[in-house]
Amino acid sequence: MSETRTPPRILALLLGVQVAFASLAVVGKVTVAAVPWQSLVLLRTAGAALVFALLGVARGEPQLPPRGERLRATVLGFFGVFLNQAFFLAGLRRTSSINATVLLTTIPLFTGVFTVLTGREPFRPRFAVGALLAVAGLAMVIHVERVALGGSHLLGDAMVVLNCAAYSVYLTGARDVAVRHGGVNAVRWAFVPGFLMALPLGLRETLTAAPQWSAPVLLALAYILLVPTAFAYAANALALGRVPSSVVSVFVYVQPVIAAVMAVTLSAPLARWLGVTLAVEPMTLRTVVGGVTVLAGVAIATLRTAPKP
Repeated sequence: MSETRTPPRILALLLGVQVAFASLAVVGKVTVAAVPWQSLVLLRTAGAALVFALLGVARGEPQLPPRGERLRATVLGFFGVFLNQAFFLAGLRRTSSINATVLLTTIPLFTGVFTVLTGREPFRPRFAVGALLAVAGLAMVIHVERVALGGSHLLGDAMVVLNCAAYSVYLTGARDVAVRHGGVNAVRWAFVPGFLMALPLGLRETLTAAPQWSAPVLLALAYILLVPTAFAYAANALALGRVPSSVVSVFVYVQPVIAAVMAVTLSAPLARWLGVTLAVEPMTLRTVVGGVTVLAGVAIATLRTAPKP
């Protein structure tokens, strides 16, 4: 039996998605120095909700879930949209973009934990070995020996890790909805309650701060809404409809590399352009070793051995 090869245009699209998502850690890191993180949560959830609403109209799909799925959609919106966005952007305000993208690669690890705990998959010793290795890598990246109450950088890292856990809860529960109703519908239905939850968090801050935003800040916000939100979510959904999810997940591991290059080369000039002060993010050997250890652990824990014919 011959293998089905992934079309080059889909591979290019997936790479573009990872570039877009990686750029959020860098552009978002600089932008939250000028814009309240609560405003970014509101604007980003609103932008994504609008994209998927328009996509649903174009495809003639229902905007709201059936009655039997509405509670599940609300729960998914809470974990996968509201908590996910809030923890990531609040954490990004306090930590570095390099740390954030390294920590984001633990999403498959948390997803594996939740699928085992909910009985969706059996426990595998290989998963435990990979999880321990990934935790060791995390300890290196976040400098766990510096744990102290009030540490802003450590608090930011912890928030990004909580973001990964929240998104993994969403992935674990969203699969059932996606199987029954389609992946795009599952995402659209989660963004509606997620956006409504973000309204009270960010509306006042947005109305208060918006009059002071300069033209460069508005352009940065437009980029965040159009590229790492509208394009990335829509392109990822398009790719998921054409290739297996295993192929899509492999591309997540290039995010830290892209984000690290962007952080070192683009953070300083972007901060000057927006008129904000931002500390330079050095690429330390410890971060590199810790990041590679995290990736190795996640790969060991999540990659599966092909079944024998």
